[in-house]
Amino acid sequence: MAESFGIAHLKEYLTRMGLRLANVDLEQEIIELAFHGNHGQWRMIVGIQQSGEVRKLMLIAPHIAVVNKKKRLECLEALMAVNYRIAMGKFGIDLEDGEVRLEEAIPLAGGSITFEQFQLALGAMMQTVAMYHGLLPRIVYGNLSVLEALSTCELEFLQEVEGTEQHNSATIDEAALLSEKEEGTEPEIAAELDVNDVLAEISRMLEERKE
Repeated sequence: MAESFGIAHLKEYLTRMGLRLANVDLEQEIIELAFHGNHGQWRMIVGIQQSGEVRKLMLIAPHIAVVNKKKRLECLEALMAVNYRIAMGKFGIDLEDGEVRLEEAIPLAGGSITFEQFQLALGAMMQTVAMYHGLLPRIVYGNLSVLEALSTCELEFLQEVEGTEQHNSATIDEAALLSEKEEGTEPEIAAELDVNDVLAEISRMLEERKE
């Protein structure tokens, strides 16, 4: 009998993406990832949930921000605008404590998900968090309008991705030249992916799918 899709497969997928695991809970079937961006640290929880006979891949980024009474309507409007723009995931708010989180539940057709599908799903979620992590602080503390805050977040993210791609390209070119000078052979470059590398690659993949 074939092994059912579970936490071991998710660990393998995340390792293939070059991501470090902050915590693994085998009993609860969840893996926690931690990232640090320009607007502070954030987490992504990846796990498997059994709902009746259906197994779901859960992708959750908790505690993205907190919505309180200050500019509450503007913050809610901004979150609704993002939900309208993104194809995967949705922002939600806990009415008791104001916690904002991004989450997505993907039914596992046939009980599993391919690496390519997982990479696109997680990459899209990571891209959304990275892009809009500073959205609400810009509205609450930066006194920007909803549209101004959205535009600023999106422009900043695109500039960061472009900068990462240019830096990586320059680094690879330099390494290739150095290797050729020292060994006179074709270079073999093995670099561990960081979060920016993953986001840059995911951005490229998503753009290709749109075309």
